[in-house]
Amino acid sequence: MAKKPSERRNYEDEDMELNLTPMMNLISLLIPCLLISMVFVEIATINVTAPAIGSASDGDPPEKPDKPPLNLVITITDKGYTLAASGGVLPGVASAEGGEATGPTIPLKTSEVGCVRYVGTVPPPRAVNGTQSPCADPQAQKQFQVYDNAKLTEMLVAIKDAFPDEQRVTIAAESSVEFEALTDAMDAAREQSEEGGTKRELFPEVVLSPGLT
Repeated sequence: MAKKPSERRNYEDEDMELNLTPMMNLISLLIPCLLISMVFVEIATINVTAPAIGSASDGDPPEKPDKPPLNLVITITDKGYTLAASGGVLPGVASAEGGEATGPTIPLKTSEVGCVRYVGTVPPPRAVNGTQSPCADPQAQKQFQVYDNAKLTEMLVAIKDAFPDEQRVTIAAESSVEFEALTDAMDAAREQSEEGGTKRELFPEVVLSPGLT
C-alpha cells in the first residue's frame, strides 16, 4: 500500500538563527539622523486665550469697573481687517468720489511680496490671489493683494494711546482665512517694533473667537 504524502516526507527540525545585522545597521543609521534633525526642528508657541463658556458663578456680583472695557475686536475676512470696539465699528476707507466709508476698516493692499514664505503657493488671502501663478523662486518678489499688517499695527498704536490700560484683543476670522493671516494679525496686535530694535507692547492678551459664518 502506498504511503500518504505526509508519511513519505522526512521532516527535520533545524535551529535557525535570525540575521539581525540588517536591522542593527538600520538602527545605527537612524539614531544619528534623528539627532541631527533635532537641530533643524524649531517649535514655537503662540499664547492665546480661548473664549470663556459657562454661566456666572454664584456669589456676589462683580464690581463694575470705573471705565467700561474696550472690547477690541479684529475681524479678518478675504477683504481685509475690520476693527470694532464698545463704541462701534471703525469706518473703512472712503471712496475716491468722496462718498461714505465702506468696506473693511483696513482693506487689502497691492504690494511686492517676497516669495521665500510662499514657494509653490500664493500669499493669503488665497481666495483673492488664487488666480495668479504661484511663487517658484524663493528669491523673487511678486505683486499680490495682501493684508496691510503695518496699517493694522499703526491703528492699534493709536488705540493703545487712548486706552493704555487695555491688554486684551479678540480676533475673529472667516472659516476660509488661512493660518498665516491669523498669526500675522496676532503678531501685529501684540507689539510694535520701534527704532533701535526696541518693542512696545500693545495688546498681548489675544483671545480667539469662533469663526464667522
